[in-house]
Amino acid sequence: MPMTNHPLGDELYAAYASGVLSGPMSLLLDAQACVNPTVARQRAAAEAVSGLMLETIAPAPVRRTALNEVLAALDAEEAGLGEAALKPGQGDLAARRAAEAAGKALGEILALPAPVRDLALEQGASWQFAGPGVRTMTLMEDGRAKAELIRLEPGRGVPRHGHDGREFTLVLTGAFHDGIDRYGAGELCSADPDTEHKPVAETGAVCIALAVSDGPLAFTGPLGWVQRALGA
Repeated sequence: MPMTNHPLGDELYAAYASGVLSGPMSLLLDAQACVNPTVARQRAAAEAVSGLMLETIAPAPVRRTALNEVLAALDAEEAGLGEAALKPGQGDLAARRAAEAAGKALGEILALPAPVRDLALEQGASWQFAGPGVRTMTLMEDGRAKAELIRLEPGRGVPRHGHDGREFTLVLTGAFHDGIDRYGAGELCSADPDTEHKPVAETGAVCIALAVSDGPLAFTGPLGWVQRALGA
C-alpha cells in the first residue's frame, strides 16, 4: 500500500553514500533532500559514516604517472569537449533555444529542485503528451530503473494501474490523490506489485512529480486489455 513520506530505508542511504545506488534512485534521494530537511540530514549522516569507513581502508598503491595521466585527460576534455571548446555565443544560443522550446513551462522547470531542474533543461524542457492533461519527460534510464517527470493539470490524472515492480513518486509541486491517500509537495508515494491506484491532481495548482520505477506500469480496465493485446 502507498504511504505518505514513505522512508527509503537505511540500506538505500548506505548504497547512495557508497556510490552503488542506481542513477534514477540517486536522483530521487537528491531531489527529496532538497525539499525534505529530514531526508537531507539522513543522507548527510550516511555519507559521514561512509567517509569514516573509507578512512579505515588501507590505501591502494598508485602509479607514479597517475597524476600526469589525469591532468592530460582533463586538458584533452577542455580542448575538445568542454566549455572552452564552444565558440563565442554558442552557449548563449543553445540556452535561448532551450528556453524557447520550454515555452510557458520553463518557469515551472526552473522552480524545481536543482538536480531535477538541470536534467530537465538538458532534455530541452520538452514535455511529451501522455493523455489529456498529462505530460511526461524522461530524465534518466539505468537498466530497468527509470526516472521521469509527470505533469498533471488540476483534476487530471493517470489511468488506474498496477505495477510490475517498485515505483516511488515524489511530489515536487501541487498535490495528488490516488484513491488511497493524498500526497503534497515533498511527500513520497511508494507503490509495489500489490498496489493498484489512480493518481489525480487536486484542483488548483499544477502537480509535478518525479517518478522513479524499476518496472513498467500495468494498466487495468480497457487500457489494460489494450496493453495485453499489444504485448506491452
